Amino acid sequence: MAQIRPLAPELAAVAAAELNEVESRIAGDIVELRQWIEEQPYLTTRTDDQFLVGFLRFCKYNMDDTKKRIEYYYTYKSTAGDFLKSRRIDDKVYGICRAGIFATLPKPVGPGGPRIHFTRMGQIDTSLYTAKDIFRFIMFRSEIEANTDDNWIISGVLEIIDFSKIPYALLRQFEPNLFKKMAAFLEYGVPTNLVGTHIVNASMDAQIILNLVRLVMKQKELLHIHSSLESLHKAIGKEYLPVEYGGTNGTYEEAMTHFEQQLNEFSDYFDEDEKYGVDEKLREIEPAVGTVAAKETPPSPASPPSPKCVSVPEGSFRKLNID
Repeated sequence: MAQIRPLAPELAAVAAAELNEVESRIAGDIVELRQWIEEQPYLTTRTDDQFLVGFLRFCKYNMDDTKKRIEYYYTYKSTAGDFLKSRRIDDKVYGICRAGIFATLPKPVGPGGPRIHFTRMGQIDTSLYTAKDIFRFIMFRSEIEANTDDNWIISGVLEIIDFSKIPYALLRQFEPNLFKKMAAFLEYGVPTNLVGTHIVNASMDAQIILNLVRLVMKQKELLHIHSSLESLHKAIGKEYLPVEYGGTNGTYEEAMTHFEQQLNEFSDYFDEDEKYGVDEKLREIEPAVGTVAAKETPPSPASPPSPKCVSVPEGSFRKLNID
């Protein structure tokens, strides 16, 4: 029997209907995936049941897709030195946590619905943190959620971002190559789907940056720009927003405290994470007889495997629809 968390009935129904999950087959699929990992000389990954089932669920139990996803996940982590100079939790990670920038809200959109993330861009102090620091923090958070949050994996994530008071110095750091790297990891690495991004309080300068985001998004229709807080209330529902925005879905202070507790609990996990990754020198070695060969090297994080991640020519910014 697989050692995984039991799902709430509503979430189990989503997994069965949308992800092809069959409870009686989960343990066997995990064993097959683990065996494949152990037979690849170049790949050193986590193999506990809960971690592996997250990738199987994301890939709708397509074994070949799951193998490719895990390969890219660890290839990225092994090569993205500019983002992950160290996988250990440090003062910058704790500082960003305590700054009130990010909140993972306690209540998803219904018991079987997506997790809700809320971001306040105006809380970013550019004298302390760069865009790369912020993305590194997001990678840490994604790793924790991949291990703890079944709604995040099965039903995806809904992002709400407040662009008020966003530092201009931060906007200047967002350039196409950075977006390509970020989009590659979020689209091809982490085992979750973005089901929508809602922006409120965006200035004209911020809207230019959002056009860059749109260019590298897999589904451009998922980006919504709200002209007022009332528009956001109507689109999301007050019950799913934090108290600070007129809702009842917890406070920012509570979310920050909870995530700092998670960082403390995962300290040893991230220390251990240094040993996992890919060894490119071993990638071309033939696997043992009876195993599945994986000779294709996943695309480099700087060049994600998607024609949608393209450079932005001058003057190509398109006007965004305002809700």
